Amino acid sequence: MSDRTMHFDVIIVGGGPAGLSAGIVASGKGLRAAVFEGGTWGGLLSTIYPQKKIYNYPGTPSIRADHLVSEWVRQAADHGVHLVKDRITKIFKDLTLESAEGSKFQAKAIIIATGMKPNELGIPGEAKFSKKNRGVYPYVIEPAVFYDKRVLVVGGGDTAIDAVLDLASVADKVYLAHRRDAFRASEMNLAKVNDEKLAEVLLKTNILEITGKQRVEGVILENVDTHKKFDLEVDCVILAVGLKPNTEIFENLGLNFSGKFITVDDLMRTNVEGIFAAGDIVTPYQLAAVAAAQGALAAHGAYLFIRDPYWKQEHLKEQDDVKRQIL
Repeated sequence: MSDRTMHFDVIIVGGGPAGLSAGIVASGKGLRAAVFEGGTWGGLLSTIYPQKKIYNYPGTPSIRADHLVSEWVRQAADHGVHLVKDRITKIFKDLTLESAEGSKFQAKAIIIATGMKPNELGIPGEAKFSKKNRGVYPYVIEPAVFYDKRVLVVGGGDTAIDAVLDLASVADKVYLAHRRDAFRASEMNLAKVNDEKLAEVLLKTNILEITGKQRVEGVILENVDTHKKFDLEVDCVILAVGLKPNTEIFENLGLNFSGKFITVDDLMRTNVEGIFAAGDIVTPYQLAAVAAAQGALAAHGAYLFIRDPYWKQEHLKEQDDVKRQIL
């Protein structure tokens, strides 16, 4: 491990929408900002949804997720943000960090924007067929993989419904299984799935097992009410069963949580001084636009914490006054 410690004003952990937005805003405020990403820039937008069309990000009425991410990265670089391809593995209360490559870093403020990762059901066959393109996926990452295939989509939220929409033009047959009797997805997209009969819908249905030899050949399903089990022949399974936060690197910090999300205030401050959080790690409303806005707020909060400008107290008082009027 190197003894040399690199110093930054603000270090952002995570290179998704929240992290990149925080870097851009922080740099624009004159802070020496670094964004660390150990995987792929853009987070889930790049790793799971790269070819998904984003219809609800302001100013880009229809843009592919990977194209949106590439614009964010380019803008961050143009703003002088240090984009570091290294995974932060440890964060300490004294605002020091360590990376997977053994490097040490010191910050005046830290913004946690580690985002989420796909949930795992833990059912037989899931792990076996999730590797090496053997039939289990978290989303329609490459539509060509599903060409002329029988596909089961499992889930009841927007990700599941979006997967059905993406499969409609390539798959031979699409099934949609949900353990409840109603969906919680966008009503507009759900109506399209139902009106155009894009999938055979199996409500109140659980998936118990994914079967096959070298790759997926079928699934075992169960009716929630009757507990009757039945087999379904499919070639691929998309497990769109929600997300869980990436929390491993900061479990030692003593952060406050509300459920699985980090608790923050209006400036995205956590209960640990100098540490902020933004994006999917703090809110169940997981939209790129929301994450980007929270990243900007976190950067503003970090700026106030680091620079302590003369107008800080007046600014915070006005913020509190407005909040009281609203409430």
